[in-house]
Amino acid sequence: MKSILISFVFSLIAGSLYALSYPSFLGDGWFPLLFIALPLHLYSLRRLSSLRSYLLAILAFNLGLNLTGYYWIPHTLQEFGELPYFISLIISLFFTFILQPHWWVYALWLKWRPRFQWGSSFGLFLSAVILSLLERLVQQQFPSFVGSPWLHLAPYIGLAPVFGVIIFSFFTYWISLEIVEQIRDRRLYYFPWIAFVVFILINTLTPIKAPQSNQTLRVRIVQANIGNFLKVSSEQGDENSLSSIIESYQDLSTANPEFKPDLIIWPETAYPNEFAKDQKYLPKIFNDIMEETNAEILIGGYVRNPDYTSFEQIYNSSLLFSNNQLKSSYYKNILIPFGETLPFGPFNQSIVEMIPAIALFARGEGTEKMEIRNGARFVTPICYEILESEFMRKLLNEHGNNQFIVNHSNDSWYGRTAEPYQHLFLSKWRALEFAMPIIRSTNTGVTSVIYPDGSESKRLLIGEKKALEEVIPLPPAQNTIYQRYGVIPFLVVTLLMGLVIWWQERN
Repeated sequence: MKSILISFVFSLIAGSLYALSYPSFLGDGWFPLLFIALPLHLYSLRRLSSLRSYLLAILAFNLGLNLTGYYWIPHTLQEFGELPYFISLIISLFFTFILQPHWWVYALWLKWRPRFQWGSSFGLFLSAVILSLLERLVQQQFPSFVGSPWLHLAPYIGLAPVFGVIIFSFFTYWISLEIVEQIRDRRLYYFPWIAFVVFILINTLTPIKAPQSNQTLRVRIVQANIGNFLKVSSEQGDENSLSSIIESYQDLSTANPEFKPDLIIWPETAYPNEFAKDQKYLPKIFNDIMEETNAEILIGGYVRNPDYTSFEQIYNSSLLFSNNQLKSSYYKNILIPFGETLPFGPFNQSIVEMIPAIALFARGEGTEKMEIRNGARFVTPICYEILESEFMRKLLNEHGNNQFIVNHSNDSWYGRTAEPYQHLFLSKWRALEFAMPIIRSTNTGVTSVIYPDGSESKRLLIGEKKALEEVIPLPPAQNTIYQRYGVIPFLVVTLLMGLVIWWQERN
C-alpha cells in the first residue's frame, strides 16, 4: 500500500509538471519540464505490478494535469452550462478520466502484454513506439501529445513537415523510458543517446523556413469581442442585441479604407441569424461591406439543416461570400462532446431541455472547395478541429492544392485563462506539419496569423475589440511529406531503427 501511495504522489507531481511545459497560468510553458515529468511518471509505473496500481498512478497523473493545466474547466462549465460553481467543480473532476485516455489503454498493455524482456533496449524502444501510436490512435477531448511542447524550439524542429508531431512524441517517450531503466540498472547504453543527439542536430541544422512567394493575401480579421450574454441574447431573437453585434462587425470590417483587403474574416458563429443551405440573397450588411471594400467575406455562422426530421437542425458553419452571394460553405465535422453534441442518443433532447445552454448541432461531412478570386484555395476547420492532425490531413487532401488555413474559433467561454493560449499553441503544429499559414480568427482573442516556421503576426489579445490587418505571403500549392503519407514515414524509420537495436542486442 505504501508503494502505491508513493507512486500516486510521484505521478500527481508528474502530471502537474507536464502541464507546465505547455502555456499555463504561470506563462508560456517551459520545455525542459517535459523530461522531468515524463520520466517521473514512467518511474512511478515501473515500481508497480498490478492493474489496480497502474490505474491509480495514471489517475494521479491525469489529476495533476487536470488541476494544473485544465484549471479553467470549472469556469467554462459555469459559463457555458449556467451551472453553480460547486457543481461545475465536481463535474470538472470527471474530466480527469478523459484528458489522456491512451494511458488507460497502456495500463492494460502493461498488465497483459506478452512475455518479453521489456527492460531491454529493444523492449524500451518497442514500448516507446507503442506509446506513440496509442497517443495518436486513442481519441482525446483536447488533443495534446507528449511531443507538442517541442514547439517551444521552433523553427528548429525541421522534421515536423516530414513526420509530424508523432516523431517528437516517440523520442520523448524513448528517452524517458531509457532514463528510468538506465538509472534503475546503473548502466549506460549509448545508442539511444546517440540517436537522440542526431535527432536534435538534424532538427537544428534544417530549421523550418517560411516559403518564399510572390503571391500574397491581404486579410482583415475582425475580433469584435462579443460577450456571451450579448451573443446568446441575439441568437434568441433580441433585436437590440442583434443590431449591436451587426453594427460592431460592420464598423470593424470597413474601418481603415486605406487598407484594401482581399478577404475579410469573422470568427466562429459570428453572425447570429441562420442561413439556408441554398441561400440566394444575403442580408444587407454583407452586400454593404462587399460594395464598400470590394473584398470577399468569410464568416462563421449557422446553417439550417434541411432534414427537419433530425433533432440536430443547425450546422456550425464557415461561409464564403463573394459577388453578393454565398459562394461555398463548410459544416463542422467534429463536434465537441457536451458542448455541441451529446452521446446519450434518445435522451439528448431531454437533457438539452434541462440545460438549454447546450446546443446540439448537425454533423457535416467533408468540405466543399473553398477558393477566393485570385485562385488561392484553403480549408476552414472550426475551433478544436484544427487540433486533430489526421483530420486536417484528410481535409487538406480532399480537394488538394491548398495554400492557407483559416481557423474560426470562439474561446469566449474560457474567459481570461490559459485556454486560448493553449489552443493557439497546439494549433501552430498544423502550420509546421503542412507548411502553410494559419489565419486564426477568434471572437474574444487570441487572433493572429501563424506562419509555417511557427512565428506569428501581431496578436489581438483577449478582450481587444479591433481588426487585425495583415499581408500574408502565400506558399506555392504543394504538399509536405507528412501531408502525403501521414505516419508511414514514422513507421518506416522506427522499423529500421528497431532492426538495428535488435541486431545489436542479439550480437
